[in-house]
Amino acid sequence: MADLPTSRHAPLKPSKVIPLLVISAIGALIFTVGGGLIVYSNTRHLIEIRNWLDRSQTVLNNLQLESQRLDRLSSSMQLYQATGDANNLRAAGGSAAAVHSGVLTLQNLLQDNASQEHHVDELDTSVEVLSHTLESAGQSKTVPDQQIQSCRNVISLIQEEERGLLKERSRESQASGVRSLLAGAGYLGLSLIVLIVLFAFLIRDAFRRRSFEKQLSLANDRLEATIEALQRRGAEASLLKATRDELHLCVTAAEAEACTVRHLQALVPGSSGATLIINNSRSMLEIAAAWNDPSSLADGFAPEACCGLRAGHLRWRSPGHSAINCSHFIGNPPENYVCIPLAAQGETLGFVYLTFPTQEIADVARSRILQINEMVELAAMTIAGLNLRTKLENQSIRDGLTHLFNRHFMAIALEREVHRALRNTSPLAVLMLDVDHFKAFNDAFGHEAGDAVLREVADCFRQSVRSEDVVCRYGGEEFIIILPETDEETAIQRAEVIRQAIGKLRVQFKGQTLRQISLSIGIAMYPSPARDSTAPVRLADRALYEAKHAGRDRVHVAHEAVTV
Repeated sequence: MADLPTSRHAPLKPSKVIPLLVISAIGALIFTVGGGLIVYSNTRHLIEIRNWLDRSQTVLNNLQLESQRLDRLSSSMQLYQATGDANNLRAAGGSAAAVHSGVLTLQNLLQDNASQEHHVDELDTSVEVLSHTLESAGQSKTVPDQQIQSCRNVISLIQEEERGLLKERSRESQASGVRSLLAGAGYLGLSLIVLIVLFAFLIRDAFRRRSFEKQLSLANDRLEATIEALQRRGAEASLLKATRDELHLCVTAAEAEACTVRHLQALVPGSSGATLIINNSRSMLEIAAAWNDPSSLADGFAPEACCGLRAGHLRWRSPGHSAINCSHFIGNPPENYVCIPLAAQGETLGFVYLTFPTQEIADVARSRILQINEMVELAAMTIAGLNLRTKLENQSIRDGLTHLFNRHFMAIALEREVHRALRNTSPLAVLMLDVDHFKAFNDAFGHEAGDAVLREVADCFRQSVRSEDVVCRYGGEEFIIILPETDEETAIQRAEVIRQAIGKLRVQFKGQTLRQISLSIGIAMYPSPARDSTAPVRLADRALYEAKHAGRDRVHVAHEAVTV
């Protein structure tokens, strides 16, 4: 420092150099300390702002998690309302408990913000009301939509205010960063010591920034993984919704079974399987619909062959988990498969079978087993509903004794066939048939014998007509057969065939053979002499009366219109 020049014209005196150096040293020290304090203050402020940003982000993440828990609670209650499964109610209770735990976390995070703390207290109150409502929902099976919406409204308020705070803190963070850069630029021309200190701060900041970027990169990776998981779950939810919508469009159980296998194939790509249904005698299971050719699965076996049906719930067979195989296979059973019972309305309809050629596909199926099970439950409810509707429809149009169409359906079918004959300009024949001396069967052998005769006669009718012909029980021992696109000559031939077939019947009742059965048949033709949809029955009835009056066991044709 003694060699430092003090002036171009004259050197400074030693008495002035030392005070100047001291002043310079003190100034440099003060300036350095001041600069250090400023940098330190800015850095500390920036760290505090970052901490606030992290806290705001944590609060927003917790609020989003609370919303997801409320969604799961609502879904569980809706499933409980639809299925009555107590597991769904328990799942809803678990979601409510998780929501309450999340509220406690939010209270800890926001205890230094009076406004937000007030909102969190409101949320806590709403959650308490929701919990009490869930305790009474087991009896009424009602979804507490109002309480759930109240919780969501409070969460929305907290989110809106916290996002506002996050924006303000972000702006403040940016402003603090700008101030730090300006301070650094102002000290570039200072002494070597100040410059070294400045570079030290910059290097330290660079290291911190690198560390922060690494953390940010890891956070981005986790965020991308979360987004992928959410997208996958969204796709699965969309597939379940599409399955539910398409099942609602099905009008037969066969359509519902085919719809189920299509969507199961889409849910677990690469798998193969089938839907198996118990037959009417409940003695055998048969393949109703399949995908990707599950060749090892037998078609036709007793219900006891499936371990899943015997257990009454989903059963997964995989290496190391179960040593017992189902016995509904041809040859060696596969390594990985699952059997899920199809049950609804207290009745077991069959089961769904899935098998996986590779362990990777099996792992995908295991990760989506909840969606698979939900899809099977939807299919079971749909198939059961369609079966019930078919049964009710048959009961409404079928005669309970003979299982022929009843008089109500006859009137509908006759009007339809008359309109069709009119459109196509084709003839239509209507046969009215009556069992001769039927009262004698009841008087001699009892009504049970008469019922047996009617059932045998009905079976004979079914075997003697075409698939497009309509056979109905008109009432008592009277029957009507509608023959579309049949002229008079053909109708007489068909009537004679039926009459002769009935004459050959030998009905057995309680070990004895009843007497021979005979028929009287009246025929009416449309469009002549019948002119409208009601005339054929009246004409056929008159022709039947003429056949009985002429001695029974014969066929008569009506040739003149009935005048009313």
